[in-house]
Amino acid sequence: MQKLRKGVLKNMKKIFLGLTFSVLISCSSDIAEEVSPTSMAADQDETHETHETHETHETHETHETHETHETHETHETHETHETHDHDHDHDHDHDHENSLDVSQLADPPMVFISGVETETGEVSLNFSVENLELVPVNPPSEHKSGEGHLHLYVNGASIAMLHETTYTVTDLAKGSHSFRVTISTNDHREYSVDGEVIADSFSLEVHGGEEAQDSDSQIDVEVEGGTVVGGIQRLKAKIGDQVRITVSSDVEDEFHLHAYDLTLQISPNEPATLIFEADIPGVFEGELHDAGYQILSLEVS
Repeated sequence: MQKLRKGVLKNMKKIFLGLTFSVLISCSSDIAEEVSPTSMAADQDETHETHETHETHETHETHETHETHETHETHETHETHETHDHDHDHDHDHDHENSLDVSQLADPPMVFISGVETETGEVSLNFSVENLELVPVNPPSEHKSGEGHLHLYVNGASIAMLHETTYTVTDLAKGSHSFRVTISTNDHREYSVDGEVIADSFSLEVHGGEEAQDSDSQIDVEVEGGTVVGGIQRLKAKIGDQVRITVSSDVEDEFHLHAYDLTLQISPNEPATLIFEADIPGVFEGELHDAGYQILSLEVS
């Protein structure tokens, strides 16, 4: 009987262990089935988040690239604007760049002009230059200190560029004519001292020339005591007209007609005349250079 009990108990233990093992296997299977979808979902979520993060990173990089491109374009635009400003400032200072100031020199260049009328009504001019070597205009060359040539103006108009010390002016009509000479560098900038162009001038009455032709438009301007007698004078002309401007002043000065860039040296109480063809349309001021004020207005249409 005791042996029988032991056998039954032994069998019951085996059965109990088998059932327990079966239950454990079943639970493991259920847990695996429940956990697997969740894990997959989590894995998918993580993959999706990783993908979104990657896309966000790429978008951020693209945005940065776009900003960099915009910054580059902005920088280029800024550089273009600066160049334009630089180009604008260059155009504004053009007059200053047309001269070379040599005030620092102990002995700056000097020039003197004189002339006489010949029997045929021509004017023979003589030039004297100090502290400068006159060199030929051609072939063109770069600036070299101590070298240069002469620019000759007759009645305010540029006539010749010279390296000789004599010159004969022909085809002059009877009447007063003004002659002016300046010294220029090899690259055609005028030498100046303290902002004033180095120059010399004089006027001469020609008697043996041809009869002066009547100008299409002419005006006489008189300056006295620092003011224009009768106020600023106005002259109208048409394209192609011959214009004659006569200026007289009680002090020495230089008359300058803007745009045409014509100058006329004025000696005290000696009328000086500027004769030229009106070939630039518009309204232009004529002023006294030293006094610094307008004395006439020229309208060409």
